[in-house]
Amino acid sequence: MANNKAYKILVAVDFSPCSAHALNRSKRIMGKKPDHIYILHVIDSDFVERCIDSGLGTEAQIKKNLFIDAKKRLKQLLHDQNLDANSIELEVSEGTPFLEINKKALEKDVDIVILGTHGTSGDMKTIFFGSTTERVLRFIKKPVLCFPIEEDRKEEIK
Repeated sequence: MANNKAYKILVAVDFSPCSAHALNRSKRIMGKKPDHIYILHVIDSDFVERCIDSGLGTEAQIKKNLFIDAKKRLKQLLHDQNLDANSIELEVSEGTPFLEINKKALEKDVDIVILGTHGTSGDMKTIFFGSTTERVLRFIKKPVLCFPIEEDRKEEIK
């Protein structure tokens, strides 16, 4: 008997080259006609707080601008990757990235989470607290597939 269950994946993106590569690879994994891909971008609430503390605007202004920019960039990423919008759901949320990724994976009941290994966080933060990818791996209850950026793989081969 055939299994007709729709296969759902969550791809977390931070607009880094590595997350774009992970999205591209997820497209290949799913084949020419994926069942459903959720593409999630998380606006880091710590970043919002730093913007407010720096006097860059009110909380409402900063969040509005970040959400508008993120949605625009997600649509551009879809276009750049030649992805069919019919099988894709774009989402922007705010919070602590690794917690939001875990939460959305459970809410959407995805089969797998895909993300890049190198994002946009600063080196010192990563050294002391671990990367978002590392923290997702520590706490998630779903399978995870991580992709390094293509240039990293080329260096390993040499």
